[in-house]
Amino acid sequence: MLYEVLAVVSGGVLGFGVTWAYLSHAIKEEKTKEDEMRRVKVSAVTSSIEPKAEVKIDRPPSDLSEFVDYLSNKYMLSDVTLLTPDGLPIASNSSEPEEDAAIAPELLKVGKGLLNSSRIIISGENTRVLVMQVTSDVMLHARVARDISRREIERIGEEVKMVLEEVV
Repeated sequence: MLYEVLAVVSGGVLGFGVTWAYLSHAIKEEKTKEDEMRRVKVSAVTSSIEPKAEVKIDRPPSDLSEFVDYLSNKYMLSDVTLLTPDGLPIASNSSEPEEDAAIAPELLKVGKGLLNSSRIIISGENTRVLVMQVTSDVMLHARVARDISRREIERIGEEVKMVLEEVV
């Protein structure tokens, strides 16, 4: 009887130990596979949204249309239109600069009236429209396909002011 009890207890302990080792090994393999899949997914997403290499201005732009293209590339903007407060386009890489120039002053009036701000962002399903008063003589209208931070908006305004001072 003592041998039978010892056989049952040792068999239970041995069975538990083998089962525990097998399960812990299987769990480690599963975690390794999950981590690898997560890395693959994250790297795929990261590479698809990774910003383009930052474009540097080595020399001042020869004209404003070159500068508008530079802004679009640097800040990943769909299109940019520089315009007067009266709604006359100055420079643009938009497919419809006259329409952008006509809408921008009205949007800014509403923004100033409701929010007391010289910048307004209107978000749609896939795009956002940024309208801002850069100087008293120049406004900017841009379409953006991503979220844009306040700091990026400030940098855009600073760069436009800097280039306008150099051009004028």
